[in-house]
Order: sequence, then structure tokens, then C-alpha cells
Amino acid sequence: MVRRIAVALNLPYTSVSRWTKLMSTFVAGQGAVQLIQIVSGFFLIRWLSVEEYAQYSVAFAFQNTAQMLVEFGFSGAIVALVGNRTHDKKVIGNYIKAGRFYRNRFFIVVGVGCLILFPMLTAKHQWPLSVTILLLLCILSNLYFSGLISYYSSPLKIHQKLGDLYHTQVKNGILRALLIAVFYVSSALNAWLAALSNSLLTIANGVAFRKKAVTFVEEPESASAEVRKEMFDYIRPIMPGIIFAAFQGQIMVFIISIFGQTESIAEVGALSRIGQLYVILNMAGGVLIAPYIAKQKKEGLFSKYISILGLYLGLAFCVVVVAYIFPDLFLWIIGSKYYHLESELVLLLITFGLGMINGVMWNMNASRKWIYRWMPMVSISGILIIQVACILFIDLSTASKVLEFSIITNLFVLLTRVLVSYVGFRTDK
Repeated sequence: MVRRIAVALNLPYTSVSRWTKLMSTFVAGQGAVQLIQIVSGFFLIRWLSVEEYAQYSVAFAFQNTAQMLVEFGFSGAIVALVGNRTHDKKVIGNYIKAGRFYRNRFFIVVGVGCLILFPMLTAKHQWPLSVTILLLLCILSNLYFSGLISYYSSPLKIHQKLGDLYHTQVKNGILRALLIAVFYVSSALNAWLAALSNSLLTIANGVAFRKKAVTFVEEPESASAEVRKEMFDYIRPIMPGIIFAAFQGQIMVFIISIFGQTESIAEVGALSRIGQLYVILNMAGGVLIAPYIAKQKKEGLFSKYISILGLYLGLAFCVVVVAYIFPDLFLWIIGSKYYHLESELVLLLITFGLGMINGVMWNMNASRKWIYRWMPMVSISGILIIQVACILFIDLSTASKVLEFSIITNLFVLLTRVLVSYVGFRTDK
């Protein structure tokens, strides 16, 4: 099969065989990792009480936001900055050291922010002080050790050691799921133990990645000033976008935490897990569709673009219709505690469907290099204006209203994507 493909494409067999193996490893490995995460998430939804799942949801959202603010894109820049110097251990080590130099300093700032803001965010709900402290310790430990994953996975990606990456994540993900099950069977499972299992997973993956990366990295005692400056200059233009994305990614949980009750937090958190059903389609946008659109000639590009967009619109519409007619098919996944969320389920799937469409449009636009300087100004300022207006004029104390808030936001983002596409097609050469 691979040999036939190589002959048809007039490419060397060894090259086609290597890329086929890489793609197969990626699809199988990433699929397995996502599946384990989804199953573990659904275990927690079903096994934690409504209040405990609300506590876990807030901690998880807070942790994800803090994670982005600590990383600030430095670890993601390593692959691009190393470029074709992939076999120079000292170069890779210097970039890792430079990135960790900035990360350590951001960790102190963000860590202090967590110590202040997390108790403030949860105070309204009158959760036990011990629970707040234990959740906060889990957040900080996860935040600290996640640096091992973000920096020492880069050499493995550079050298395309996907098998090592995914084998470690799958193995430790299964162990985490088993640990959660042991907590549940022994009637010990609660919010902070669920968060602790996540921290232990992060530590296990990070230590394993660092051990596997040793053969590809030679770290200096301290990064050179030139490398630190190069890395900072590379990241600086996208810093505003990173800060914005850090908070927007968890905006629904934060809004309901501030304005809603504990039960509503759990409802939003549980429903959001159903949105993971779109994971594969979201991944396909970057892995399959973007490269396909990037290599297309201008002639026929519009029809292909519209066909792909129409496919995603059709899929999103079908999912919403099925959820409207047969809501129990979806609500069964998250358990009987949430069976009353039929209308909220439809709103949730509309929200995530719009997000999926926005994502694939972004991937297609970016693949054509339709990235304009005015985009952040229009997008970020517009979203902030709309969200402030929603906060002022909409009662955001219930799950349904927060989901409507998210739909309005995603509709505006869709308008900006359409605008970029229109400009792109007019100027594409």
C-alpha cells in the first residue's frame, strides 16, 4: 500500500514510509490520549457530587488559565527557533534553559496571583477552607511541574519521537484513571483528590519526558543573554493574544463562578465535557485541512473552502438536531444528576459547534497566510465590548444564560472570521 502511494506521488519509498508511520503514530497516539482523558473526565462527572464537581471545575479552569500565563508561549517557540539545527544538543539546551529562565519568574508572579485570587473566587460559595487550601496546593504543584512536560517534550517532538511521547502519556493516563477508580471504590474520592490525581499525572509525565530527552539535550548552567533576547523578541508580538486567550478559554466557568451558584458551576463544567466530542474534528482542522488548503492554487480554492466549511456546518447542525430530539443520548454520558439540562445541552452544542467552525476557518485562513495586523484589534476589542455589555445587561447567574453569553461571543468571532476570509479571497494572489 505504502509502496503504491510512493509510486503514485513519484516520491522515495523510504520518505513516504516514514511519514506514513509518523502520521499513524500521531493519529493512534493522540486518539488514545484524548480517549483516556475523556473517559477519566466522565468518571469524575458521574462519581463526584454536584458540589465536589463544581469545586474541581473551578480549580481545573483556574489551573489552565494560570498554565498559559506561566508558559507564555516560550516552550512552544523552541521548535521554531531551533529550526534545522535539530542535532545540535547545545542549541536545544540553550533554548530550553532560556525558556525556563522566563518561566521560573512568571511562575513566582502567577503563583502569588493564585494565592490571592483563587480564595477570592471561591469565597462566595463558602466551601470549607481546607478544601480551598488543598485545591490551591494541587493547582500550584501542577503549575510548577508542568514545565517539565512543556520543555522536555520539545526535543522529542523535534526528533519526531512520537512513540515515546504517546506511550508515556497513555500509560500514565491509564494509571490516573485507575487511581480515580480506587478512590471511588474506597469512598474517598472528592474534589481535591481528583485534582491531586491530575497533579500526579503531570509529575509522572514530566519526569519521564525529561529522562527521555536527555540524549537530545545538553543544557548550559545558564542561558546566554543573546538567546534569552531572541526568545523574548519572538514571543513579544503575541503576548497580548496569549493573555487574552488564557482567560477566554475558561470564560464560562469564571463567569458562572462569579455570578452563579455552586450547582450552576457544576452544570457548566459537566456540559463542557460533552463538548469534547468535537475534539477529533478540531484536531483535523490543523492536521489535515490546513495543509490541504495551503497547497491549493487560487483557481478552485473558493469551492474547496466553502465545501469544507459546509461540511463542518452540516455536522454541527446535525449534532444539535440530534441533541434536541434525543437529549438523553448525550445526558446519559454525564449521569442522572444532570438529566434536567435538556435545553442547556442544545445551547452548549451550539456554542461548541460555533467554536469548531471558527477553529476550522482560522486554520484555513492561517494556512493561506491571511493574517492581518488589524485582526487582534478588531477581534479582541470587539469581544471585550460584547462581553462587558452582556455582563451589564444579562443575568449571568444560570447555566443557560452563561451559554447564551458564549454563543453571542462566538457569533461575533464568526463574523471576524468571515471578514478575514472575504479580505483574503480578494487579495490572494
